[in-house]
Amino acid sequence: MSKIKFTAGRINGFACPENKQQVFLWDSESPGLALRVTPGSKSYVYQGKLNGKAIRITIGDVKTWSIKDAQAEARRLQTLIDAGHDPRQVKAEKIAHAEAAKETAKTDALRNSVTVQTAWDEYIRENRHAWSDHHIKDHAKASSAPGQPKKRGSGVTVQGVLFPLLQMRLSDINADVLLPWLSRESKTRATVTKNGYILFRAFWHWCAEHKTYKNVIDADALTKQVKKSVPKAGTKKTDLLHKGQLKDWFAAVRNLSNPIVSAYLQGLILTGARREELAGLKWDDIDFKLGAMWIKDKVEAEGRMIPLTPYLRSLIVQLPRRNQWVFSSPTAADGKLAEPRKGHIRALAAAGLEHVTVHGLRRTFASLAEWVEMPVGVVAQIMGHRPNATAERHYKSRPLELLAIWHGKYEAWILEQAGVEFAQAEQAHGLRVVK
Repeated sequence: MSKIKFTAGRINGFACPENKQQVFLWDSESPGLALRVTPGSKSYVYQGKLNGKAIRITIGDVKTWSIKDAQAEARRLQTLIDAGHDPRQVKAEKIAHAEAAKETAKTDALRNSVTVQTAWDEYIRENRHAWSDHHIKDHAKASSAPGQPKKRGSGVTVQGVLFPLLQMRLSDINADVLLPWLSRESKTRATVTKNGYILFRAFWHWCAEHKTYKNVIDADALTKQVKKSVPKAGTKKTDLLHKGQLKDWFAAVRNLSNPIVSAYLQGLILTGARREELAGLKWDDIDFKLGAMWIKDKVEAEGRMIPLTPYLRSLIVQLPRRNQWVFSSPTAADGKLAEPRKGHIRALAAAGLEHVTVHGLRRTFASLAEWVEMPVGVVAQIMGHRPNATAERHYKSRPLELLAIWHGKYEAWILEQAGVEFAQAEQAHGLRVVK
């Protein structure tokens, strides 16, 4: 191949014939340097041999590279080859190092700036579509700032259990921070601290898989020592009503001024449903003719159908139909009962009973069902518990009629213990308490 000295005039005047896709003009001053011309472009290239094989590398367009710079680059590439290096690999490594340095700088900037609150807010935005309203409220309460006016009553709120952590930089959270936080918070609110830690743990695992935050956090922050320091507080196994307390409890609950709360609380003890499940019951979920209710279930996505027992039916049919919700509330933002605890606390006080949580009524159902020898599988199916035994998981799906037999026995026994005389024929005429 012939070579000529590159000049601006020769570069500008060299063109690609119409019958060819590309042509080359070689420089006599710099070995391996050529001008490659195609019908649409002109660029400098370098061609040399590495380990006996020809390699060709594009240097750049003539519009951005001068002849002098192109010649210098050709000599640099030749020097690399003479040293046994592949210029293409050297370039790739240089780009990789530059990208790594860029990511390191970005990570360092995040370490110095991003707060736990920023990542927490992103975590909630990304996941709230898959959470229940109750779960979303738990996150809001745990992260709430202090000094906010209380929605109910006077005064201001205290800070959420996670609030101190959210004010810190994400990179500063480690075991040395979490251990004193757990110790401090658990002294005054052990259960709240435990629940807050569970929320934070899920958030931290999310950060560990996040494309950005995984390089910022201390992935080993949740050490064994931290886990051991989480308070073991929880709902006591005695958080339920006993057989001998039913009469006083029913009398007080049925005497509540709010019929919605009264029916709802009785519904919990008669169905064993979770509080959110029963509060979310819609009129369209009830088949009065069939005697069934469709309960939205956190275990089974499609929900579960349970019997609508006679006494519970009599309570429900008397409720006002304000909207789509069976247990409606004219003051709640979404129109359904949101906070039954105050009514329950008043009823417990009137009955002279020790405190029992609303969830304790679900536990009461599971406990008292044994008095009518209700099969464990029937109890689990009505309550929406995940089946444990292999036979329960794969073979036994009891029909509604069979559930209704056992559920009816349970309701009748509960009413007997509560001193509530009830017969289906009396539904339209009300009920009376047996003295």
